[in-house]
Amino acid sequence: MCGCGSGAENLCPPCARELPRCSHACLHCGLPLSHPADRICGLCLRKPPPWDFATSALDYHFPVDQLICRFKFGRNLACGEVLARELVRAIRNRGDIVPGCIVPVPLHRFRYFTRAFNQADLLARQVGKALKIPVSGSMLYRQRRTRAHSGLDAASRKRNIKGAFICRVSAGRRTMPVHVALVDDVMTTGATLAECTRTLKKAGVRCVSVWIAARTPEPHLLS
Repeated sequence: MCGCGSGAENLCPPCARELPRCSHACLHCGLPLSHPADRICGLCLRKPPPWDFATSALDYHFPVDQLICRFKFGRNLACGEVLARELVRAIRNRGDIVPGCIVPVPLHRFRYFTRAFNQADLLARQVGKALKIPVSGSMLYRQRRTRAHSGLDAASRKRNIKGAFICRVSAGRRTMPVHVALVDDVMTTGATLAECTRTLKKAGVRCVSVWIAARTPEPHLLS
């Protein structure tokens, strides 16, 4: 990010040290917690999300926002490798129960053709390779084209994404896995991940973990 040589790690050591990594965060939503003894934030105690656990690697601040932007819109695979590596580190540090498979949040086919790749799928496959967990890129399918969430408030995002996904049993499986990890690049309000989770659970998945490369702060400000 600073312009210095990065070598095989795709990020120079000073920039890597300065990444805003998530430390002590809510087990349900991934937002930072201020008290060391806390495990779940007040918002999740009052109204827990539909998924069961959340692990986020980085706070969505500079330079993480630039890494995400270059990866998602600039097709910079080196930035994607940095994000995947940080997500693997966070998952290992968290020590979650290993899921049966990893499922990336899907793009609609028109957006996929425009962008030429799904950043969540690339992250999922790198994480799956590092953790030796199978990836199912076809379990979730986005059947309806939706508006981009940038510029929408929390309620509009929820309405926009409702009913957008369907779940399909992968080839070679007779039943859905008990535990699935959903992977995406960024979580803001969590509307997309919540709809994906509901779709998976309606299809028979019992436990859903959410694995996110970056978490934006204070999503309630969008409501």
